[in-house]
Amino acid sequence: MIDLGTSIGIEAGRGQRARSFVQPGLLPIRNATLKDTSHLVTAVGDVTFGEGSVSIGAGSRVTDDRTYDGEIWAHSVVEDLVGNHRARMLSPYYAPEVLRTRGGMQTWKFPNAVAQGGLDMFMGTASSGRLTRFQAYDMADVLTRPAYVIVAAGQSLMECSYNAFGIDPALDYWPGPRCLCIPGYSDGGYGATRGELHSMNAPLLFKSMSSGVSPAIAFAQEVMPFVPDTHNLVIICAAYSSTRLIGADADWNPDGVGQAVDAYQNAVDLVNLGMSRLPAGSKIAGWLWAQGQGDLSATMDSAYPPAFAAMRAAGEADTGSGQVPWMLLGPPPDAASIHTERFVQTYENMDQDSGHAAAQPMAHTVTHPPGYIEDGTHVTAWGSRVMGKLAARRFIQEGYL
Repeated sequence: MIDLGTSIGIEAGRGQRARSFVQPGLLPIRNATLKDTSHLVTAVGDVTFGEGSVSIGAGSRVTDDRTYDGEIWAHSVVEDLVGNHRARMLSPYYAPEVLRTRGGMQTWKFPNAVAQGGLDMFMGTASSGRLTRFQAYDMADVLTRPAYVIVAAGQSLMECSYNAFGIDPALDYWPGPRCLCIPGYSDGGYGATRGELHSMNAPLLFKSMSSGVSPAIAFAQEVMPFVPDTHNLVIICAAYSSTRLIGADADWNPDGVGQAVDAYQNAVDLVNLGMSRLPAGSKIAGWLWAQGQGDLSATMDSAYPPAFAAMRAAGEADTGSGQVPWMLLGPPPDAASIHTERFVQTYENMDQDSGHAAAQPMAHTVTHPPGYIEDGTHVTAWGSRVMGKLAARRFIQEGYL
Protein backbone atom coordinates (compact mmCIF):
# COMPACT_ATOMS: atom_id res chain seq x y z
CA MET A 1 0.00 0.00 0.00
CA ILE A 2 1.08 3.59 -0.54
CA ASP A 3 2.68 5.25 2.48
CA LEU A 4 1.57 8.88 2.39
CA GLY A 5 4.67 9.94 4.25
CA THR A 6 7.32 8.56 1.92
CA SER A 7 5.38 8.42 -1.34
CA ILE A 8 3.64 11.78 -1.19
CA GLY A 9 6.15 13.73 0.85
CA ILE A 10 4.12 14.71 3.91
CA GLU A 11 6.07 13.02 6.71
CA ALA A 12 7.38 16.24 8.24
CA GLY A 13 4.02 17.98 8.06
CA ARG A 14 2.32 14.90 9.41
CA GLY A 15 4.57 14.89 12.45
CA GLN A 16 3.94 18.58 13.03
CA ARG A 17 0.16 18.11 12.85
CA ALA A 18 0.37 15.15 15.22
CA ARG A 19 2.08 17.36 17.79
CA SER A 20 -0.27 20.30 17.34
CA PHE A 21 -3.17 20.12 14.91
CA VAL A 22 -4.61 23.41 16.16
CA GLN A 23 -3.21 26.17 13.96
CA PRO A 24 -1.70 29.40 15.34
CA GLY A 25 -4.39 31.91 16.21
CA LEU A 26 -5.19 34.42 18.93
CA LEU A 27 -4.16 31.98 21.66
CA PRO A 28 -0.60 30.61 21.92
CA ILE A 29 -0.37 26.99 20.82
CA ARG A 30 0.38 25.75 24.35
CA ASN A 31 -2.83 27.39 25.55
CA ALA A 32 -4.83 26.24 22.52
CA THR A 33 -3.71 22.65 23.03
CA LEU A 34 -4.25 22.97 26.81
CA LYS A 35 -0.67 22.01 27.57
CA ASP A 36 -0.82 25.25 29.55
CA THR A 37 -4.21 26.08 31.10
CA SER A 38 -3.16 29.20 33.00
CA HIS A 39 -5.37 31.37 30.74
CA LEU A 40 -8.48 29.54 31.98
CA VAL A 41 -8.89 31.76 35.01
CA THR A 42 -12.47 30.86 35.94
CA ALA A 43 -13.80 27.37 36.63
CA VAL A 44 -17.36 26.91 37.83
CA GLY A 45 -18.70 23.58 39.05
CA ASP A 46 -17.23 20.16 38.34
CA VAL A 47 -13.95 20.95 36.53
CA THR A 48 -10.71 18.93 36.58
CA PHE A 49 -7.55 20.27 34.93
CA GLY A 50 -5.01 17.97 33.31
CA GLU A 51 -2.13 18.39 30.88
CA GLY A 52 -3.70 18.64 27.46
CA SER A 53 -7.34 18.46 28.58
CA VAL A 54 -9.94 19.83 30.96
CA SER A 55 -12.76 17.55 32.14
CA ILE A 56 -16.01 19.46 32.59
CA GLY A 57 -19.07 18.05 34.33
CA ALA A 58 -22.80 18.81 34.15
CA GLY A 59 -23.69 22.50 34.27
CA SER A 60 -20.02 23.41 34.64
CA ARG A 61 -17.71 25.70 32.67
CA VAL A 62 -14.24 27.14 32.16
CA THR A 63 -13.52 30.68 30.98
CA ASP A 64 -10.41 32.42 29.66
CA ASP A 65 -9.13 35.91 30.51
CA ARG A 66 -8.84 37.47 27.04
CA THR A 67 -10.75 40.28 25.35
CA TYR A 68 -11.74 39.67 21.72
CA ASP A 69 -12.40 42.05 18.83
CA GLY A 70 -13.29 41.18 15.24
CA GLU A 71 -15.16 38.36 13.54
CA ILE A 72 -14.15 35.61 15.92
CA TRP A 73 -14.37 31.94 14.99
CA ALA A 74 -13.57 29.70 17.93
CA HIS A 75 -12.62 26.08 17.28
CA SER A 76 -12.99 23.49 19.99
CA VAL A 77 -12.40 19.76 20.25
CA VAL A 78 -14.41 17.90 22.90
CA GLU A 79 -13.86 14.19 23.48
CA ASP A 80 -16.04 11.74 25.40
CA LEU A 81 -19.08 14.02 25.11
CA VAL A 82 -22.24 12.97 26.93
CA GLY A 83 -25.21 15.24 26.31
CA ASN A 84 -24.43 18.69 24.92
CA HIS A 85 -22.10 21.68 25.14
CA ARG A 86 -21.62 25.26 23.99
CA ALA A 87 -18.95 27.92 23.56
CA ARG A 88 -19.98 31.42 24.68
CA MET A 89 -18.72 34.95 25.25
CA LEU A 90 -19.64 36.15 28.71
CA SER A 91 -19.09 39.92 28.76
CA PRO A 92 -21.27 41.01 27.08
CA TYR A 93 -23.02 37.64 26.87
CA TYR A 94 -23.29 36.03 23.42
CA ALA A 95 -24.01 32.40 22.55
CA PRO A 96 -23.89 31.62 18.81
CA GLU A 97 -26.51 28.84 18.76
CA VAL A 98 -28.32 26.33 20.90
CA LEU A 99 -26.40 23.64 22.74
CA ARG A 100 -24.77 21.19 20.35
CA THR A 101 -25.05 17.45 20.66
CA ARG A 102 -21.94 16.37 18.74
CA GLY A 103 -18.37 16.19 19.94
CA GLY A 104 -15.16 16.33 17.94
CA MET A 105 -14.11 19.57 16.29
CA GLN A 106 -16.65 22.37 16.35
CA THR A 107 -16.68 25.87 14.87
CA TRP A 108 -18.34 28.61 16.94
CA LYS A 109 -18.93 31.91 15.14
CA PHE A 110 -18.98 35.19 17.08
CA PRO A 111 -19.60 37.94 14.49
CA ASN A 112 -18.72 41.56 15.19
CA ALA A 113 -17.12 41.08 18.59
CA VAL A 114 -16.23 44.40 20.22
CA ALA A 115 -14.31 44.19 23.50
CA GLN A 116 -15.96 40.80 24.05
CA GLY A 117 -14.57 39.18 27.17
CA GLY A 118 -14.39 35.68 28.53
CA LEU A 119 -14.45 32.89 25.94
CA ASP A 120 -16.25 30.12 27.73
CA MET A 121 -16.90 26.36 27.32
CA PHE A 122 -20.07 25.20 29.05
CA MET A 123 -21.58 21.73 29.53
CA GLY A 124 -25.35 21.42 29.60
CA THR A 125 -27.55 19.76 32.20
CA ALA A 126 -26.73 16.07 32.68
CA SER A 127 -23.77 16.53 30.29
CA SER A 128 -20.03 16.07 30.48
CA GLY A 129 -16.99 16.09 28.25
CA ARG A 130 -13.26 16.53 28.00
CA LEU A 131 -12.04 19.70 26.29
CA THR A 132 -8.75 18.99 24.49
CA ARG A 133 -8.36 21.95 22.10
CA PHE A 134 -9.63 25.51 22.11
CA GLN A 135 -8.41 28.19 19.67
CA ALA A 136 -9.79 31.52 18.45
CA TYR A 137 -9.23 33.29 15.12
CA ASP A 138 -10.13 36.75 13.91
CA MET A 139 -11.62 35.94 10.50
CA ALA A 140 -12.51 39.53 9.51
CA ASP A 141 -9.63 39.93 7.06
CA VAL A 142 -9.64 36.30 5.90
CA LEU A 143 -13.32 36.40 4.90
CA THR A 144 -12.77 39.38 2.57
CA ARG A 145 -10.34 37.43 0.37
CA PRO A 146 -11.52 35.86 -2.89
CA ALA A 147 -11.48 32.09 -3.08
CA TYR A 148 -10.30 29.36 -5.36
CA VAL A 149 -13.27 27.00 -5.28
CA ILE A 150 -13.18 23.23 -5.75
CA VAL A 151 -16.50 21.44 -6.24
CA ALA A 152 -16.48 17.97 -4.67
CA ALA A 153 -19.12 15.95 -6.52
CA GLY A 154 -20.12 12.36 -7.28
CA GLN A 155 -21.53 9.80 -4.87
CA SER A 156 -20.49 7.83 -1.78
CA LEU A 157 -16.76 7.58 -2.52
CA MET A 158 -16.71 11.38 -2.25
CA GLU A 159 -19.43 11.89 0.36
CA CYS A 160 -18.27 8.98 2.54
CA SER A 161 -21.76 8.81 4.04
CA TYR A 162 -21.21 5.23 5.23
CA ASN A 163 -17.56 4.41 4.68
CA ALA A 164 -13.98 5.60 5.26
CA PHE A 165 -14.41 5.41 9.02
CA GLY A 166 -11.73 6.51 11.46
CA ILE A 167 -11.34 10.29 11.58
CA ASP A 168 -7.84 11.16 12.79
CA PRO A 169 -7.61 14.65 14.36
CA ALA A 170 -3.95 14.95 13.36
CA LEU A 171 -4.79 14.27 9.70
CA ASP A 172 -8.41 15.25 9.10
CA TYR A 173 -9.13 18.35 11.18
CA TRP A 174 -9.12 21.99 10.13
CA PRO A 175 -5.76 22.96 8.57
CA GLY A 176 -6.08 26.75 8.96
CA PRO A 177 -8.25 29.85 8.63
CA ARG A 178 -7.98 30.11 4.83
CA CYS A 179 -9.15 26.54 4.20
CA LEU A 180 -12.94 26.53 4.23
CA CYS A 181 -15.91 24.60 2.93
CA ILE A 182 -19.52 25.21 1.93
CA PRO A 183 -21.75 22.49 3.43
CA GLY A 184 -24.38 20.73 1.38
CA TYR A 185 -26.95 20.76 4.15
CA SER A 186 -27.65 22.36 7.52
CA ASP A 187 -26.83 20.52 10.73
CA GLY A 188 -27.38 22.12 14.13
CA GLY A 189 -25.13 19.52 15.74
CA TYR A 190 -22.19 21.15 13.95
CA GLY A 191 -23.60 24.67 13.63
CA ALA A 192 -23.38 24.39 9.84
CA THR A 193 -25.80 25.98 7.34
CA ARG A 194 -26.17 24.90 3.71
CA GLY A 195 -24.43 27.34 1.40
CA GLU A 196 -22.61 29.28 4.14
CA LEU A 197 -18.88 29.20 4.84
CA HIS A 198 -17.66 26.78 7.46
CA SER A 199 -14.30 25.40 8.56
CA MET A 200 -12.98 22.56 6.37
CA ASN A 201 -12.64 19.55 8.65
CA ALA A 202 -13.97 16.01 9.00
CA PRO A 203 -16.71 15.11 8.87
CA LEU A 204 -17.78 17.18 5.87
CA LEU A 205 -21.48 17.80 5.30
CA PHE A 206 -22.62 16.89 1.79
CA LYS A 207 -26.26 16.01 1.10
CA SER A 208 -25.97 14.07 4.35
CA MET A 209 -23.25 14.21 6.98
CA SER A 210 -20.17 12.22 6.13
CA SER A 211 -19.52 9.31 8.46
CA GLY A 212 -15.87 9.17 7.56
CA VAL A 213 -13.06 10.89 5.72
CA SER A 214 -13.79 12.39 2.31
CA PRO A 215 -10.92 12.59 -0.19
CA ALA A 216 -11.79 16.28 -0.54
CA ILE A 217 -10.20 16.85 2.89
CA ALA A 218 -6.80 15.46 1.91
CA PHE A 219 -7.03 17.24 -1.45
CA ALA A 220 -7.52 20.59 0.29
CA GLN A 221 -4.67 19.99 2.73
CA GLU A 222 -2.25 19.10 -0.06
CA VAL A 223 -3.25 22.06 -2.22
CA MET A 224 -3.25 24.72 0.53
CA PRO A 225 0.52 25.43 0.46
CA PHE A 226 0.12 26.46 -3.20
CA VAL A 227 -2.76 28.89 -2.56
CA PRO A 228 -1.39 32.47 -2.40
CA ASP A 229 -1.96 34.46 0.78
CA THR A 230 -4.29 36.74 -1.16
CA HIS A 231 -6.85 33.93 -1.54
CA ASN A 232 -8.73 31.27 0.37
CA LEU A 233 -9.46 27.71 -0.70
CA VAL A 234 -13.10 26.62 -0.50
CA ILE A 235 -14.47 23.11 -1.00
CA ILE A 236 -18.14 22.98 -2.05
CA CYS A 237 -19.69 19.75 -0.74
CA ALA A 238 -21.88 18.76 -3.70
CA ALA A 239 -21.71 14.93 -3.73
CA TYR A 240 -24.84 12.80 -3.30
CA SER A 241 -24.64 9.12 -2.32
CA SER A 242 -26.32 6.26 -4.22
CA THR A 243 -26.81 8.22 -7.43
CA ARG A 244 -26.57 7.38 -11.15
CA LEU A 245 -25.32 9.20 -14.25
CA ILE A 246 -26.47 6.96 -17.12
CA GLY A 247 -30.09 6.97 -18.27
CA ALA A 248 -33.06 9.29 -18.81
CA ASP A 249 -33.98 8.98 -15.12
CA ALA A 250 -30.40 9.21 -13.81
CA ASP A 251 -29.84 11.47 -10.83
CA TRP A 252 -26.89 13.29 -12.44
CA ASN A 253 -28.58 13.68 -15.85
CA PRO A 254 -29.10 17.44 -16.37
CA ASP A 255 -32.20 16.66 -18.47
CA GLY A 256 -33.35 13.76 -16.32
CA VAL A 257 -37.00 12.89 -15.88
CA GLY A 258 -38.32 10.68 -13.10
CA GLN A 259 -35.10 10.75 -11.07
CA ALA A 260 -35.06 9.20 -7.62
CA VAL A 261 -33.20 12.34 -6.49
CA ASP A 262 -31.92 15.31 -8.47
CA ALA A 263 -28.23 15.18 -7.64
CA TYR A 264 -27.33 17.38 -10.59
CA GLN A 265 -29.66 20.23 -9.67
CA ASN A 266 -28.66 19.94 -6.03
CA ALA A 267 -25.02 20.46 -7.02
CA VAL A 268 -25.74 23.39 -9.35
CA ASP A 269 -27.97 25.11 -6.79
CA LEU A 270 -25.39 24.65 -4.05
CA VAL A 271 -22.52 25.92 -6.20
CA ASN A 272 -24.47 29.00 -7.29
CA LEU A 273 -25.62 29.70 -3.73
CA GLY A 274 -22.11 29.32 -2.37
CA MET A 275 -20.52 31.47 -5.08
CA SER A 276 -23.05 34.23 -4.44
CA ARG A 277 -21.82 34.43 -0.84
CA LEU A 278 -18.11 34.57 -1.64
CA PRO A 279 -16.15 37.80 -2.22
CA ALA A 280 -15.75 39.27 -5.70
CA GLY A 281 -12.95 37.64 -7.62
CA SER A 282 -13.74 34.12 -6.39
CA LYS A 283 -13.73 31.49 -9.09
CA ILE A 284 -14.31 27.79 -9.60
CA ALA A 285 -10.86 26.30 -10.07
CA GLY A 286 -11.95 22.70 -10.70
CA TRP A 287 -14.15 19.74 -9.80
CA LEU A 288 -13.40 16.52 -7.96
CA TRP A 289 -15.51 13.65 -9.30
CA ALA A 290 -15.94 10.17 -7.77
CA GLN A 291 -18.98 8.34 -9.13
CA GLY A 292 -20.05 5.34 -11.19
CA GLN A 293 -20.88 2.54 -8.76
CA GLY A 294 -24.55 3.13 -9.56
CA ASP A 295 -23.88 2.74 -13.30
CA LEU A 296 -21.97 -0.56 -13.40
CA SER A 297 -22.86 -2.68 -16.41
CA ALA A 298 -21.40 -4.58 -19.34
CA THR A 299 -21.92 -1.49 -21.53
CA MET A 300 -20.55 1.10 -19.11
CA ASP A 301 -17.47 1.75 -21.25
CA SER A 302 -19.64 3.02 -24.11
CA ALA A 303 -22.48 4.63 -22.13
CA TYR A 304 -20.63 6.44 -19.36
CA PRO A 305 -18.27 8.79 -21.29
CA PRO A 306 -20.99 10.61 -23.30
CA ALA A 307 -23.21 10.86 -20.23
CA PHE A 308 -20.31 12.36 -18.30
CA ALA A 309 -19.48 14.79 -21.12
CA ALA A 310 -23.09 16.02 -21.25
CA MET A 311 -23.32 16.44 -17.48
CA ARG A 312 -19.98 18.21 -17.29
CA ALA A 313 -20.81 20.65 -20.10
CA ALA A 314 -24.16 21.47 -18.52
CA GLY A 315 -22.59 21.92 -15.07
CA GLU A 316 -19.95 24.30 -16.36
CA ALA A 317 -22.61 26.30 -18.19
CA ASP A 318 -25.13 26.34 -15.34
CA THR A 319 -22.52 27.49 -12.81
CA GLY A 320 -20.88 29.97 -15.17
CA SER A 321 -17.42 28.53 -14.64
CA GLY A 322 -16.51 27.90 -18.23
CA GLN A 323 -14.36 24.87 -18.94
CA VAL A 324 -12.32 23.92 -15.87
CA PRO A 325 -10.28 20.84 -14.91
CA TRP A 326 -12.07 17.76 -13.57
CA MET A 327 -10.09 15.39 -11.40
CA LEU A 328 -11.61 11.93 -11.87
CA LEU A 329 -10.93 9.73 -8.84
CA GLY A 330 -10.67 6.27 -10.33
CA PRO A 331 -12.53 3.40 -8.67
CA PRO A 332 -10.72 0.92 -6.39
CA PRO A 333 -9.43 -1.87 -8.68
CA ASP A 334 -10.09 -4.57 -6.07
CA ALA A 335 -13.80 -3.81 -5.64
CA ALA A 336 -16.05 -6.86 -5.71
CA SER A 337 -18.21 -6.09 -8.77
CA ILE A 338 -17.74 -8.20 -11.89
CA HIS A 339 -17.69 -4.91 -13.82
CA THR A 340 -14.80 -3.38 -11.85
CA GLU A 341 -12.21 -3.87 -14.61
CA ARG A 342 -14.50 -2.21 -17.13
CA PHE A 343 -15.17 0.63 -14.68
CA VAL A 344 -11.44 1.23 -14.16
CA GLN A 345 -10.81 1.16 -17.92
CA THR A 346 -13.67 3.60 -18.59
CA TYR A 347 -12.12 6.15 -16.28
CA GLU A 348 -8.68 5.65 -17.83
CA ASN A 349 -10.17 6.13 -21.30
CA MET A 350 -11.70 9.49 -20.30
CA ASP A 351 -8.33 10.98 -19.29
CA GLN A 352 -7.44 13.78 -21.71
CA ASP A 353 -4.08 12.16 -22.45
CA SER A 354 -5.34 8.61 -23.00
CA GLY A 355 -5.46 8.81 -26.80
CA HIS A 356 -8.80 6.97 -26.64
CA ALA A 357 -11.89 8.12 -28.51
CA ALA A 358 -13.58 8.66 -25.13
CA ALA A 359 -10.90 11.14 -23.92
CA GLN A 360 -12.32 14.35 -22.48
CA PRO A 361 -10.49 17.70 -22.55
CA MET A 362 -9.17 18.78 -19.14
CA ALA A 363 -10.28 15.50 -17.55
CA HIS A 364 -7.55 13.92 -15.44
CA THR A 365 -7.98 10.39 -14.16
CA VAL A 366 -6.24 9.61 -10.89
CA THR A 367 -5.57 5.86 -10.75
CA HIS A 368 -6.70 4.24 -7.51
CA PRO A 369 -4.06 1.94 -5.99
CA PRO A 370 -5.16 -1.47 -4.68
CA GLY A 371 -5.19 -2.44 -1.04
CA TYR A 372 -7.68 -0.01 0.54
CA ILE A 373 -11.02 -1.72 -0.04
CA GLU A 374 -13.32 -1.59 2.97
CA ASP A 375 -16.58 -3.37 2.13
CA GLY A 376 -16.38 -4.64 -1.45
CA THR A 377 -17.29 -1.23 -2.91
CA HIS A 378 -15.91 1.54 -0.70
CA VAL A 379 -12.46 2.32 0.64
CA THR A 380 -10.97 2.95 4.05
CA ALA A 381 -10.20 6.37 5.51
CA TRP A 382 -6.58 5.89 4.52
CA GLY A 383 -7.70 5.10 0.97
CA SER A 384 -9.64 8.37 0.87
CA ARG A 385 -6.59 10.28 2.07
CA VAL A 386 -4.40 8.64 -0.56
CA MET A 387 -6.82 9.48 -3.36
CA GLY A 388 -7.29 13.07 -2.21
CA LYS A 389 -3.55 13.68 -2.12
CA LEU A 390 -2.90 11.94 -5.43
CA ALA A 391 -5.60 14.08 -7.05
CA ALA A 392 -4.08 17.21 -5.51
CA ARG A 393 -0.63 16.36 -6.81
CA ARG A 394 -1.97 15.89 -10.35
CA PHE A 395 -3.89 19.17 -10.02
CA ILE A 396 -0.73 21.00 -8.92
CA GLN A 397 1.49 19.34 -11.54
CA GLU A 398 -0.90 20.35 -14.29
CA GLY A 399 -0.49 23.96 -13.14
CA TYR A 400 -4.06 24.70 -12.13
CA LEU A 401 -3.06 26.90 -9.17
